[in-house]
Amino acid sequence: MHLGSHGRSRSLGALAALGLVLAACGSSSPSSSSSSSGNGSPLLVGVVAPFTGADASLGPRYYAACVPASLAINKAGGIMGHKVSCQQFDTRGEPADAVPAAQQMIASNSNLMAVVGCTSDEASSVVPIIDHAHVPMFCMTGQSEFNKSSFTYFHRLVPPDEFDAYALVGSALDVNHYKRIALVFGNDIGSQAFVQPATNALQNLGATVTINQALALGQSSYRTEVTAMLATHPDAIFTEALGSTDATYLSEVKQLNGSSIPFMGTSATIDPVWFAAVTGAIGVPDVLKYFQAVDLGVSFSGPGYEDFLANLTASAVQNADAIKYKETGSTLHLYDGIMQTALAMDATKSTDPTVYNPEIAKIGNGVSGAVVVNTYAAGVAALASGKSIKWVGAGGPTSYNQYNNSQQGYILVKYDAQGNEVQYGALTEAQTAAVIAAGGG
Repeated sequence: MHLGSHGRSRSLGALAALGLVLAACGSSSPSSSSSSSGNGSPLLVGVVAPFTGADASLGPRYYAACVPASLAINKAGGIMGHKVSCQQFDTRGEPADAVPAAQQMIASNSNLMAVVGCTSDEASSVVPIIDHAHVPMFCMTGQSEFNKSSFTYFHRLVPPDEFDAYALVGSALDVNHYKRIALVFGNDIGSQAFVQPATNALQNLGATVTINQALALGQSSYRTEVTAMLATHPDAIFTEALGSTDATYLSEVKQLNGSSIPFMGTSATIDPVWFAAVTGAIGVPDVLKYFQAVDLGVSFSGPGYEDFLANLTASAVQNADAIKYKETGSTLHLYDGIMQTALAMDATKSTDPTVYNPEIAKIGNGVSGAVVVNTYAAGVAALASGKSIKWVGAGGPTSYNQYNNSQQGYILVKYDAQGNEVQYGALTEAQTAAVIAAGGG
């Protein structure tokens, strides 16, 4: 898989979206009425993400957000009596596969209340389709093209990838005092989104990019690439290469160098699948000693998180791997997005997304005099008593801008021996912004 083929697939996916969207999207709203039908018909949250392919580790973390959210909603009686369920739609991490997945989801589900997932691998192809269908979406894409999104139904509760890159640079230079960085990223769209911002910031702040490698994912060996990288003598490696790629590459670094060298990952490397693969390749002690990462700025505490954790634990009956994602920032934020959508539906007393979509940002940000709620049941009760509400959930407060983007700071993390995330520092949004201003270029 090469960058050229990814770019071509994305263009073809976008053209396919334009050609197919008119045929499939017209009747996708859960209701054509501005009020609830009251018939208790079920509602669906679609999880559009890679569940197979090189980035298959992404889909499960998003599905792990949906099931506990549906449990919490259904336990409280549903959305105006409508129960909620979740369904996976596999994009394989490829734009060309994502288009029919999104089309199939919309054409076959008139009860679609929201969509979560839509990673950088496929967002450019599927966001126009979902938006045209008038379905609110909470996307995990980091692409800068969505920083000032023109899509009415697009929401993003995480910073763009360029901020992730700047946070990595800030951690490397200011916290660890590394000056020579090797960039080792997968050649998929999502991973490559980090490379140019990181390069700009490193160079503008006086550091050196010793080598920039775009790895073809899933190869059995990277000895040639590792040899070339080691010859540049970096202080540390920046990486995001999912599937088996990072594990294979880092194993050969250890073999050819005689020991591991420091390596730093994006938030995508805070993942149980990634941890298992890399520790299996280089050993737990090396991961504990040499690995660091940046993750989304969440505290893993507070009443919203505790309610999420209780529902996540209960969801193990439906999703045995759920508890692995208890400290995965993307899981927390997508859970919050589903909850905000459900409460927006309750607030407007509508299952028509053209009615409740504008309310989502109001629920997330709060309006003057709004009551803070941390659970779905509390939100329903407050609305029933005539109060306005502000959702502060598993991922903490939301601050949507006019483009429905909400950005927070970052935490600096490592792993413990059991694969749990351990915070050792933090970068506020202001500190990340300072790196952008000084070195963003």
